[in-house]
This record gives sequence, structure tokens and C-alpha cells, in this order.
Amino acid sequence: MVREEHCDIIVIGGGSAAHEAAVAAREVGAERIVMLEKAPEPEFGGNARYSHTGFRFVYDGAREIRQFIEIDDTTFSTFVMPPYARENFLADLNRVTEGRIDQELATFLVDNSNASLHWMRRKGIRFEHEKPVPVKGKKYFEPGAVIHTVGGGLGQLLQWRDIAAGLGVEIRYESKVTGFHGSERHIEGVRVLTPEGEYDLVGRAVICCSGGFQASAEMRARYLGPFGDLMRVRGSKHDTGEVLNMLIALGAMTAGHWQGAHATPIGAESQDGAIPLRPDGHGNSANRYEYKFGITVNTLGQRFYDEGETKHSYTYAKTGRAVLAQPRGLAHQVFDDAGFKLFREGAYAGAKGFEANTIADLAGKIGLAPEVLVHTVEEFNAACRDELPFDPGNMDGKCTVGIAPRKSNWAVKIEKPPFRAYPIVCGITFTFGGLKINTRAEVLGTSGKPIRGLYASGDVVGLFFHNYPGNTGQTRNVVFSRVAGREAAGRNR
Repeated sequence: MVREEHCDIIVIGGGSAAHEAAVAAREVGAERIVMLEKAPEPEFGGNARYSHTGFRFVYDGAREIRQFIEIDDTTFSTFVMPPYARENFLADLNRVTEGRIDQELATFLVDNSNASLHWMRRKGIRFEHEKPVPVKGKKYFEPGAVIHTVGGGLGQLLQWRDIAAGLGVEIRYESKVTGFHGSERHIEGVRVLTPEGEYDLVGRAVICCSGGFQASAEMRARYLGPFGDLMRVRGSKHDTGEVLNMLIALGAMTAGHWQGAHATPIGAESQDGAIPLRPDGHGNSANRYEYKFGITVNTLGQRFYDEGETKHSYTYAKTGRAVLAQPRGLAHQVFDDAGFKLFREGAYAGAKGFEANTIADLAGKIGLAPEVLVHTVEEFNAACRDELPFDPGNMDGKCTVGIAPRKSNWAVKIEKPPFRAYPIVCGITFTFGGLKINTRAEVLGTSGKPIRGLYASGDVVGLFFHNYPGNTGQTRNVVFSRVAGREAAGRNR
């Protein structure tokens, strides 16, 4: 007979969204909270473990940001941090999702972003500023995306774990949810599988923070279109979608873009599954995000997308899909020495690249026909507008003319040797299709009514379409986890 155990709140998952929900529930009086983490302890944390975990949120300007970071007066005086208003955040969400994002949830996310970040700060989460672009003694930051947690994603997780433990929250590793007790009307608990056996855990409420399905090749092939199963997993290898599938089978409503995902360009040499952070904790070691300073060509030696469409935080999460659609799902980023020297500090450290003093020789090293790559570079160079000034830190309008695809910004001739090429493929971090929730973080059933006792936050929630503004995922987590924890703790009290 399967034993039965009782608690107040059950949280499924062990990532940032799960920790935030557990802490929020405890803060408002829930007594016994159990977190069920599928992964073993050395791999706990979901996708946050493999990210630098930046946050996009509404703020008034540099003086407000100083509340989050430790910085001396002299350095702070050089910072240029324009305000990021709610109108800017909403516009960014609608622009990159092509207006498909749920407007009620988007507005709730934006309007609660500032308070949620300050809540994290008050709880003891430490932040530091993003890397700025230095120009003439000033340091310029991209509006909206100016801070991340100290120590990156793992640093954030360790901070949250200490906070949760100090509040008496229990986290159980290698605890896989294999079933739900209840129906589309009401959830009462879950069945848990551990190395020691199975047991039932019954609670007043369940908060699902189990992640998406990016680590399931079968589900990627089913939902993400041609070659979806060939994507390399950049996020957690434990996010395989079984909890999501169980809830859908139970009667949960779905939302978000089921053929969409956070899909980025990563080094072709990267291994599949849970790619580690860089040693400094600031970003994934496989990221290849400096594409705006050069061109990208497929295995036919041809350009295939606008490398300078806009700032990278609005394009990186969709660029991987453009690569995946190319022959063999492989491409090369090509830079001259001037472009290479504009890379952010630490970018491409340890990357597998190729170098040559001529474009023809570089083509030979990466397996392309020299005549084709030379033609592509010459055509690109001829299309660059020399009369427009180049500004690496801002959208400068320095575009190409007369070629397709166009490069809309930062179109500088590739002419200064040595020339470098970096092979890239598509890496998937999280999927956009998931559960439908309301502004109380309640999961809705196919009837349109909330499933009593069931809440959700994080990647398991369907929210984004086509793309998302960089650093929005972590903000979504804390906003909806905070409300989920509070609503779950207050239920039937």
C-alpha cells in the first residue's frame, strides 16, 4: 500500500520560479511547504542553473538601480541608465510577440515587475549590473535589462535555497511527480517517485513550476516543426514535459506558442544537454551572440537573416530557429579583426573558431566554396553605406542597400584581416507552449474555470509567441510565483 503524507503547499520544481513561490507562500503564513525537485541535488535548479538570469523590469532610472547594486560613487557617475517605463516594456512585449501575447497577463507582468524585483532585493537576493558599452568615458546600458543576480543563475539559486531553508521550506531531490490526485475541477495532491519508492503527497494547494519540454526530443519533433528534434538542449536536461502532459490530459487549458521556443545560436561544438555557465557565471559558455559585428552564412556560403535587425536582447532568442532552418542546421559567423575586437569581454572564450588572412582561405578552412564566400563578402561590403557613422552601442541605422537580406544596423565592411569564423547551431533553452493561467496564477481548465488548488509559474506557463524580450523570463517567474505562493497559502484558511 502506498503511504500518504500531508503538507500545506506542494511546489513542483526546484528552479527559481519554484523557490520564489515557496518563499512567497511561507511569507504569508503557509506552515509546511514541500518542494519536489526531479533532478539530483548536484543538478537542481532547472534552466536558471544554466543562465546568467537577468531581469527586465520597469524602473525610474540609475538612482533606483543603485538600490540593487554595490557600486562606488566614481564608477556610478559614469553610468548612463535611462528609465524604462511601463509603456516601453509593454511595447517591447507586443512587438517581439507580434501582438499575440495575452494582454491581461502582459499588463499584470509589467505592472508587477518593479515591486517583485524590490521584493527579491528585500528578501536578500543580491544583484550586479550588466556589462555596459563604454563610449568616451561613459558606460551605456540597454534600457530595461540592466541587472542580473550575483553569481549568475546558480548564484541566484543558492541564495534562494538558503533563504527558503531559513524559513523552514523543505526541498526533496530526485522526487519525480508521476501523477495527480484530482480532476479538472480540483487538485488534492500528487504521486511521487523516488529512488526508495513511491508515496502520495496531499496538500491544500499545488504550485506547478516544472518547466517546459525542451529536453524531450519527441515533444520537440511533435510541436516545434521540421528538425525540432535536432535542436541541442541549452537548458536543463530534466525539463522533459511529463508534468505538463499529465495536466493537459487531466483537462488543463493550454496557451502560448506551441511551435515557438527560446532558440539561440550556440557553438557547433557544444554538447547536447545542460551546457554549463562560463567560469565567471555571466552567461552560458556556448552563447554566440556577437553576430551584429559581422555576417552569418549558411553551408552554401549565403547570408540568410538580418544580423543587425535590432539590439541582440530582442533577437537572440529567435536567431537559433533561423540557423536550424538552414541546410544541415549549421552556419558560420564571419568577422574581420575590427569586428572581433568589439566583442564584449569574455565573449566566445574557449570557442572553436577558424582564422585566416584572406576570405578565400577562411572559406577553405570551414568547408565552403571560396568563390561563393568571397562573392558574399564582396557583395555585402559594396552594400555598406560608408557615409553613415558607426555606433556599436546603439541602433545606428548604418545599413546595407541593394542586397537581401538587408542588414539594418552596424553594417561595416568586412575587410581587415585576420578574418575569423565560428560554426554555430541552434540551441533550445525553453519552450513557449504551456498552461493557461490567470492573474492569480491559477491554472484554467478547458471549461475556462480555474482548477481549484492548482497554480503555475515559470516555463510551464504558456505566455510568449515567436520571440521574447531578453531577460523577461526571470521577471515572469518572480511576478507569477509571488502571486501563486500568496494565493495558494491563502486558500481555504
